[in-house]
Amino acid sequence: MRATVLAVLMAAHAAAESQAQVTRSLTLSVYTKKAEPVSDLKADEVVVSEGGRKPTVLGIEPDGRPLEVAVVVDSSAGVASSYRSDLVSAVVALWKALPSNASVAVWTSGPPSKVVDFGAALAEAEPRLQSVAPAGKNYALDAILDASRALGRRPSERRALVYVGLMDLEGTTARLAEAQQALGQALVVPLIVLIQPGGAGAAMGGPTSGISTSWDVQGYFEKMTPAYGGNCWVVLSSQAALNSLKEAAAIVGSQYRVRYESGADAQAAPKVEVRRKGVKWLAGRTQVEVARIN
Repeated sequence: MRATVLAVLMAAHAAAESQAQVTRSLTLSVYTKKAEPVSDLKADEVVVSEGGRKPTVLGIEPDGRPLEVAVVVDSSAGVASSYRSDLVSAVVALWKALPSNASVAVWTSGPPSKVVDFGAALAEAEPRLQSVAPAGKNYALDAILDASRALGRRPSERRALVYVGLMDLEGTTARLAEAQQALGQALVVPLIVLIQPGGAGAAMGGPTSGISTSWDVQGYFEKMTPAYGGNCWVVLSSQAALNSLKEAAAIVGSQYRVRYESGADAQAAPKVEVRRKGVKWLAGRTQVEVARIN
């Protein structure tokens, strides 16, 4: 008898779980192929797919929360010939393209050091970056860890980290795990621009040639960034980094919050499609807003 009652209760609980509905929200960036934010997206232009079904999109609105961005720029010896002309110029262009409410801080990587704090004006930041003398190895992984922890202490819930530089990052497996954990804990969107060795303006046989690393930097970031709602670009030269950073600015400057109905037992991240020609989009993290039982 007890077994029968228990079975009935478990079946009822399972049925209730299957009928449970939640309202989730996801972050969605939508921008043009010219890296210009789309400001008039409508709910009927967004299709969310979850486990083979297409839940109802309840609403969409621009994400107006204050934005905080940590930038890590390579200042190692490998970019000595292109640091000021290409990398600093690209970071300045990124800064100018960000929303007006963005607060920016900048770290350099050789060695890791914060040279511009949050709240500084671009007019103050640019000469500080220009005064940095590139030297040493590329400790960008340490700088990413420092920047992620700093973002985690900031008040805003809307955070992004941008790295631009060579892919010859120094670091151990333990430090790699620390940096990834810090990014995840702070809910940071990582936007990574990797310059291939030999593509920083150095001549053949110069400081960037023949570089080898003990871990697959490109493969790691190409897998990690989408899982954290970000993106990774691999470019052939430091000059090409400019366009990637403009796209990074468009990603964080064109974010929407999309609310949709979802099953309480949904596990996998939803797939998103934007039905508008000539645009690109990037779906970020999801979160539960409201839970209810039908």
